[in-house]
Amino acid sequence: MKKAERKKSIKKQVITCAVLAASLLLPISTSAASAPYTLYQVGSTADKATSTSFGQVYMGGSTDVDEAFKWMIQKANGGDFLVIRATGTDAYNSYIYDLAKSIGKPLNSVSTIVVDDLIRAGSDSSLIDKINKAEGIFFAGGNQADYVDFLKGSPALTALNNRINQGIPFGGTSAGTMIQGDHVYDSISAGSTTLDSKTALNNPYSSLISFTDYLIQTPHNNNIQTDTHFEQRDRMGRFLTFLARNIQDGEETGTSAKGIAVNEQSALLVEKDGSAKVVTQPGSTNAAVYLAKTSKAPTTCISGQPLTFDNISIYKLFNGSTFNLSTWTGSGGLAYTLNVNGGVITSSTGKVYGGNQP
Repeated sequence: MKKAERKKSIKKQVITCAVLAASLLLPISTSAASAPYTLYQVGSTADKATSTSFGQVYMGGSTDVDEAFKWMIQKANGGDFLVIRATGTDAYNSYIYDLAKSIGKPLNSVSTIVVDDLIRAGSDSSLIDKINKAEGIFFAGGNQADYVDFLKGSPALTALNNRINQGIPFGGTSAGTMIQGDHVYDSISAGSTTLDSKTALNNPYSSLISFTDYLIQTPHNNNIQTDTHFEQRDRMGRFLTFLARNIQDGEETGTSAKGIAVNEQSALLVEKDGSAKVVTQPGSTNAAVYLAKTSKAPTTCISGQPLTFDNISIYKLFNGSTFNLSTWTGSGGLAYTLNVNGGVITSSTGKVYGGNQP
């Protein structure tokens, strides 16, 4: 080979290597005509298995809570972090990847899977492989009906529950929190209609209300019903209706039904032993998390009649408040009681949402 040609060849190889190296740090998108999902990724394309520790994040929607992601990142311990969503973009990739670097806990990669075909994706071997190799999994917001359609009865759900059982951090926001309890308001029957508190309280068996039970399994989500965007969208009435339905439909007893409801820009971080704390995004308004427990069955919870349901215990948590899901006791929060009579809620504090931190 001539000297000039050899220099040209070497230069080409150097440039090629530089481009390949840079590509590991830039978003990449992979999609095939037959694939039921689109994959976006930043970081290394080579899998890295790390030792993780379990944690569960219930986030309430709107602006994400940085402290919650930092907590998950540390528990993922430099592994591969996976975001799952049914709609939207890859915006979480750079946010999580950069956040990890900023706290000195860089991740090997961050990927976003956007599920395009909800039915086929649940059995897709390459998607299941991504779940099996993830050291952290987070479900974005959207419509929980999509996640239920994707997960229910699928190999993907089995893989997800296996990874949670193996001790990876797991969480979600908005719709990604709605699917985390034993009992999921799945919004399937509601379609594009939003269920409000007035409709639910006036008819607990409204055609807009449907449930999917026992989807995701975590150490401390037994007996739990969730709700999100809570105080901001005035959802206490529908939340209490959900608890009443859990009992009336025979899924819970009068004393076993529990709930976790999360305001926007708020998150509940749950450890493996059931201890939990609340973190919020700086500048948030009305940031809080509500823990509910019933003491008896509803008096009236039938189709076409307003709900009557007494003595529901509420513990309102604020930024820094703690709670133990095993003992159902908390510190730094506000305890109060709610009653529903003929579809009308009354509170022991005079305020449905309790009031300010004591």
